Amino acid sequence: MADATEVVTEAAPDAKEAVQDVLDSRREFVIEQEEGELKSYFIAAPGGEDIRKADWQYSKVYNQAIIDGFLTAAQMTELLTEKGIISDDYTQRVEDVRIGLGAELFKLETLMESSTEEEREAVAMGVARYRDELFQLNQRVNGPMANTCENLAEDARTEFLTSRIIELKDQTKLWKDFEAFRTEDNAALAIKSRFEVMLWMQGLESNFLENTPEQAVLRKIAQSRLQEAVKIAADETAPDQVEDLELPEEKPVEEPKAEAKPKPKKKGRPKGSKNKKKTVAPKAEEPTPEEPKKDE
Repeated sequence: MADATEVVTEAAPDAKEAVQDVLDSRREFVIEQEEGELKSYFIAAPGGEDIRKADWQYSKVYNQAIIDGFLTAAQMTELLTEKGIISDDYTQRVEDVRIGLGAELFKLETLMESSTEEEREAVAMGVARYRDELFQLNQRVNGPMANTCENLAEDARTEFLTSRIIELKDQTKLWKDFEAFRTEDNAALAIKSRFEVMLWMQGLESNFLENTPEQAVLRKIAQSRLQEAVKIAADETAPDQVEDLELPEEKPVEEPKAEAKPKPKKKGRPKGSKNKKKTVAPKAEEPTPEEPKKDE
């Protein structure tokens, strides 16, 4: 039977651990500052009062959009159909692309480990093409639908929640109220925060586009090829291959010889040339100057 002290300890965790659990439950994102420094911000769960005020903000903006003459989502869909932007051909094409995307994703997920990199790359590229085409098709409708009453109101709700749930590391709120968020001088910070909150509300990670199945496969293939290239480059410059290179023979550096000093000339009559061995053609001898006669 467990000791009573152990039960109490398990029921009441350490305060530091409890605080750490709260900090870990927040979603973190990073924004680069003007100085090039990276700073972390956190998304905390909204309170009940924050949710009620966000819903009130939605209703206020929706009603104002109706008064200002904006179309509802249903009215915009009807208008796009009348203009031919939404048609039977368009709807069929969207459906075909979705089916093709699903089939390629299934093929990518069921590829055997024995498949080659080229096979996996071809399937991953096929998935990426289908996904890009589906995005382009949706943009034909998403653009006009962004200006409907529903979307304008939803944007207002997201902005209000952003102003209330973005925190710093010490759990202090980044903006004291909604007006402070709307008058934020750092536009990049406000837009990035709003985008992160929107993804968080939809259950998407910040880097969800980088973590799609096809991108994960393509990234793995790229890393494998990079490692192979580095290995080949390392093998080409291996030390054992350096020994096989024929280096030019180094010639010994000759030390400069000291110049021979001329022998001192002897006084008196110069010797004749009878005792000299000549190895080259003799040069014309200059006439020997006559010696001065001694006085008898």
